[in-house]
Amino acid sequence: MFKRLLDKARTKGAENEQPGGSPEIKVLLNTTWKKQQFERKVFILSSLVYGAIVLVLLGLLIVKKEVIILTPPQIKEKISITRSMANEPYYKEMALFLTQLVGNLSPNTVDYALEVFSSYLDPSIYETVSDSLAEVADTIRKKQIATAFYPDKIGKVGAKWYVVGSLYKFDSSKSQNAEIRKGGIVTYEINFKVRSFRLYITGFKQRNGDTLREAVRAAKRQRG
Repeated sequence: MFKRLLDKARTKGAENEQPGGSPEIKVLLNTTWKKQQFERKVFILSSLVYGAIVLVLLGLLIVKKEVIILTPPQIKEKISITRSMANEPYYKEMALFLTQLVGNLSPNTVDYALEVFSSYLDPSIYETVSDSLAEVADTIRKKQIATAFYPDKIGKVGAKWYVVGSLYKFDSSKSQNAEIRKGGIVTYEINFKVRSFRLYITGFKQRNGDTLREAVRAAKRQRG
């Protein structure tokens, strides 16, 4: 009996010694809780503000007119392209590249070369030029001929680029030894346009002769 009363007294004393039982501790805990809640709200508000700032900066970055500078090892000049235009070295290199695609064809390479070239065509001329290239590809496969284009000069008059060179044809359908015939001087005339950092061909023609010289003369007469 005495032992039971002693244990009960010890238990009650221990309860009185717990921190939660003291009024000062309760006030301190309540203050700490309110402080934590306040800091939590401040943290959430700060996160929202920082998030809004990040979104604004991203928007400015997207809207900003970015310029991409490219300097391949084989090109001495810097070529650059923006969202809606490019510098002249870029157009020049692309004009040479594209005319090499359509000027150097064989039965084994014609499909791939014209597929790559067609990927640059603007939708406004895609159907017309693609049909013309399909006829060229069909002739090369059926007659087993090949063409080789050797550019001699390149220039720009107005918005149009001119690539002038010699075109050769190789015909191996009649004998084992290929017959080489010079097709004469030809000029590829190309118009370009850039949209969303991508280059498009908006005009393309192959003409006999040096039409660059004619275009330069005509431009001089107009300036007069």
